[in-house]
Amino acid sequence: MRGLRLAVAGVLAAAFVLPAAPAAAVAPAVEPAVEPASPAQPATLTLASFNICKVNCGDEAGLPWSLRRERVARVIATSNADVIGLQEATNNSTQWAKRQVDDVEQLIAPAGYEKVSFPLSGNACRRPRSSSGKLAGPSPCDNTSALFYRSSTIQQATLPTGGASAGIVQLGDIAPGQDARSASRSVMWSYLQPRSGGTPFLAIALHTDSAKDDLAEASRVAVGRGLTGWVAAMNNLAGLPGAPAVLMADLNSFAKRQPQGAQRQLTDTGWVDAFSASQRANVRYSTVNHSATYGLTGFPSAPRVQKITKRNPLGEAPRIDYVMGLGAAPVSYETVMHLTGQAFNPDFQASDHQMVKAVMTLG
Repeated sequence: MRGLRLAVAGVLAAAFVLPAAPAAAVAPAVEPAVEPASPAQPATLTLASFNICKVNCGDEAGLPWSLRRERVARVIATSNADVIGLQEATNNSTQWAKRQVDDVEQLIAPAGYEKVSFPLSGNACRRPRSSSGKLAGPSPCDNTSALFYRSSTIQQATLPTGGASAGIVQLGDIAPGQDARSASRSVMWSYLQPRSGGTPFLAIALHTDSAKDDLAEASRVAVGRGLTGWVAAMNNLAGLPGAPAVLMADLNSFAKRQPQGAQRQLTDTGWVDAFSASQRANVRYSTVNHSATYGLTGFPSAPRVQKITKRNPLGEAPRIDYVMGLGAAPVSYETVMHLTGQAFNPDFQASDHQMVKAVMTLG
């Protein structure tokens, strides 16, 4: 595992200058594995979800994008993930690219990651234009999600119908009953396929509203309740009825605070939370570093470790970031932690969220 991480980090360093990372103790991780797939057998893949925090992250991360961008790339490049769903990979410009998501794309390309591509007509969030063809307003969407895949193991699928294999929709397209702010959020989707064969699967990256009011919670619940039906409709349109699906999301919902929240609605309608895997790592660390509820303000130097109690004998920490599967079985789950002793390794201190990663068997 260490040799793999060093090799990937070396590829990154060849493409852009990174500050040398000191020797660091990385919290124990479950070793992900990619098993050969064929049309006759399920595919076992490593999936990751990572909220990288928008360019102007403010108090949540407390660090400028100029410092965080290469750290984000390190976290991704050393993840060994086959598919990664990003949240808050925004359309905000940086000094290196017109959009934050484009900046990330350039940084992780040397590590073998490609961004899902799709036709302009497949983008429900494209900016409007005037009758003369000039841009005439902002994007109708907020908080861009993005999907990347490791090109050595994954490819975009060719659909039986010949239609586009990827696109961007809004949360409002997935389920009715959402407030306008929630409904305008973007959702990235793509049908992907292991290069070694196997059935295509639908990959989804999304980010629900973080507001704590009843309207926002009702919207999150609506998304959780409606996603399964939306996937079935997408599969039918793609000519792939019953195709597996994977969700990489910041749901802004967790069981203690919202026992009937979006995560519960998803599992009640057939989704499997990767957290239910028998192999789990770093579950005492929250997936988020900034939470007024749990006394996490700003971007602390050391992560909060959940206490072990009679009610919580495993010390499971709150988590709002998820990897879930529909027609999939979890093998392992990990809250990805890069630590130097008990503190964050600053060379990987990239966001106010930790990456979450899972190995799942699809089909």
